[in-house]
Amino acid sequence: MTKRPLSPLAVVTAICVSIAQAPAAMADNASQDPLFQALAGKSFVGKTGLAIKLEQDGTISGGNDAMQFGGTWSVDDGKYCRTLTEPTPEPMRSSGCLEVQINGDQVTLTSDDGTSRTYTLQ
Repeated sequence: MTKRPLSPLAVVTAICVSIAQAPAAMADNASQDPLFQALAGKSFVGKTGLAIKLEQDGTISGGNDAMQFGGTWSVDDGKYCRTLTEPTPEPMRSSGCLEVQINGDQVTLTSDDGTSRTYTLQ
């Protein structure tokens, strides 16, 4: 049997399908993690009312009247990890992992440089 090389369109289609399925696959793998379970389906709400929802499928959505956020999230080595993409404003688009401490409905996120922010978990 002769093997034919894949067309560029077939390769691009396969890559797009893999990327589209990635957030769901991440959520499936992490769904047993206690931190993932504590955060999935909830929102980080800041003092200004800005809210970022952590969807069960591993995507992030939210914002306020002034700006919107989007991207993906996961739990890795006990940390909350996120990648902010469109529609997140350009200067705020980034990736990183943060230490998480949950105390009741308050969640404190701490970056590697020691910067902490506290949100209400709703």
